[in-house]
Amino acid sequence: MWSQAHPDDGEYTPAAGPNDNASVQGADLVEVLNVASDPDAEVDYAENRWNAGFRFGVAAASDCHFRELWDIDAPGMPTTHVFAAQRSVLGILDGFRSGRTTVAQNTAGPFLTIEADADGDGVFESIGGDEVVVTDRKLPKKAMLRVKVRGGKGTTVHVYGAPGRSAGPIATFRPQRANEAYELPLVLKGTDHGWFRVEARSPGSAAGSEADPNLPDQLRGATSPIFVSVGAPAAPRPEIALPAADTTGDRAGLVMGDQGTFTGFSDVAVVGDITHIVAEMHEDHASKVVYRRLDSKGRITKSITLSGRSATARFPRVVAASADVWVVWQDEQGKEQPHRPVILLAHSTDGGSSFTSPQKISKSKGRAINPALALIDGKHPLVAWSDNGEGAFDVYAQILGVDKAAVNISAAGKATSPGVPTDARSPRYPASLFPVIAVHDDKRAVVSWQDDRYDPDPLWTGHTPPAGQPASGGTDPDNWQILASVRKAPGHSWSNPVQVSKVGDRSDRHPGLTVDEHGTFVAIWESGALQSSGSNLQLRSARSTDGGSTWTAFEQVALNADAMSQRPRLGVDPDGTIRAVWYDSRSTDWRWKVFTATLDSDKGWSGASQVSHQGNNTWPALHRGVVVFTSDRGATRTQRDQTQQIFRVKLV
Repeated sequence: MWSQAHPDDGEYTPAAGPNDNASVQGADLVEVLNVASDPDAEVDYAENRWNAGFRFGVAAASDCHFRELWDIDAPGMPTTHVFAAQRSVLGILDGFRSGRTTVAQNTAGPFLTIEADADGDGVFESIGGDEVVVTDRKLPKKAMLRVKVRGGKGTTVHVYGAPGRSAGPIATFRPQRANEAYELPLVLKGTDHGWFRVEARSPGSAAGSEADPNLPDQLRGATSPIFVSVGAPAAPRPEIALPAADTTGDRAGLVMGDQGTFTGFSDVAVVGDITHIVAEMHEDHASKVVYRRLDSKGRITKSITLSGRSATARFPRVVAASADVWVVWQDEQGKEQPHRPVILLAHSTDGGSSFTSPQKISKSKGRAINPALALIDGKHPLVAWSDNGEGAFDVYAQILGVDKAAVNISAAGKATSPGVPTDARSPRYPASLFPVIAVHDDKRAVVSWQDDRYDPDPLWTGHTPPAGQPASGGTDPDNWQILASVRKAPGHSWSNPVQVSKVGDRSDRHPGLTVDEHGTFVAIWESGALQSSGSNLQLRSARSTDGGSTWTAFEQVALNADAMSQRPRLGVDPDGTIRAVWYDSRSTDWRWKVFTATLDSDKGWSGASQVSHQGNNTWPALHRGVVVFTSDRGATRTQRDQTQQIFRVKLV
């Protein structure tokens, strides 16, 4: 789900109109009510984009960054209401994605809704955010709009149709009771792509800190529009058009996912000529973990849902050896309040034809997230994950069948503090996140992760200075670094964390890790400047020839200063070559593509080679020269089509 925050300082100004950023396509929501900005400029921007064929709903935000300011911008000041199929994270996100929202100055209202009966049958079948496609601009005489207002007494309610406020309202109401409803004819005038929305205004305090305080009526609430089109849904008409999409064939084949749904975050394990694939699939407002197998002839088995009836399974990883297949993932097991995901593992002994019921691996009462998976001795799964059961997020690791319990391998050398109640920025809980694993000779294991313990104010962009001292700047983003811990063999203890990236002026995140046949461990990560925006991510790498205890200085991987390179993964080809894959913005059609590079022990990293061509392609995974990735190439629109599917390509 993609929302544009306070567009009045990023995409639009009343004087200059939309800038280059306003041409982006695919946003699901746009803020129109933010107490730290100018809501009227935000509404102007939204109407400008709707008139240009962009289709999205509205959002409100308090910009609540500090507990000390809750008197003026606490959560719910303002409020976004969403019409959701169920009270769950995915249910709410699906509602956001559909634009089925309405916003208000606070939780007390005014609460506004708009509905449409476009075919005049007496049934109001559409609500704010919906797209309605009709066959003729002349609608039935009984076609109607219905507006409902709760808590709107003292406000003036305006109904607008395209082009919006510049043409004045098509109807105005002044509620006198706690709940009121109004109906008015639905008429499509002057355009084949119209829209209708509602807003409420009243005198009084400014709607936002940048709002004109002299406005006699300040924005208090607004609905998402109902969009009405003749013949076909609207297509965006941006000032800066996308280049024509690359249609070059890339030998990638669809292996998982249906059109109109999201399937992503895949992983792959290759054993001989068998390919095992897992992914996260969203369906019916639920997230589940799904497994499929490609046999020696490339035939795909039916999908197996490993997460059962759970609606909260995410981020699977898979390993395999002979006929054994293990899959691990995080799962809230349907309990999202509070969020307490656990790590689960399922095992197949028949090559993926069937799996055991999931086994719970994590034991803490905190949040266990982002598992990694490898094999020891070809038969014992080594699982690592992040867990905040002891306060800070730390990395835990356990060899199943060998270790009695998981071990915290990242806590050594980390300083934590609960802070003081009077300062929301005083707690210190450095995080150790996104672990990855590599194992050499079936026994020596290295776990690597990103860590912000060296940042002056971990997880904050600043801190309150001591009494009598001037304010001090923080980092944005944090000074993340890549760390690692080594276990020489089962039965041995894990080493204290060692630094891999070893620089203090960058934000190094999302590591990948592998090891070659000679025992050289190779790490890769994305690296960015310590600035919140305006800087591209690049890939860096380091090697260890002593089993992970010490690491070389970093080297660049396929650097392109004009490209954003991210989420690298490493693997070893069947011939022993170390290979990296990642997704990148350096393509000529401005869409994300998967790229690859290989490592020569003497010459270093090769240049980048493009793996995927069609559509946007992200989140690659790699094993033995086989890449799986997420792609929207099956989508039919650049907006309001969430199609993301898993594709596979064999590189060697």
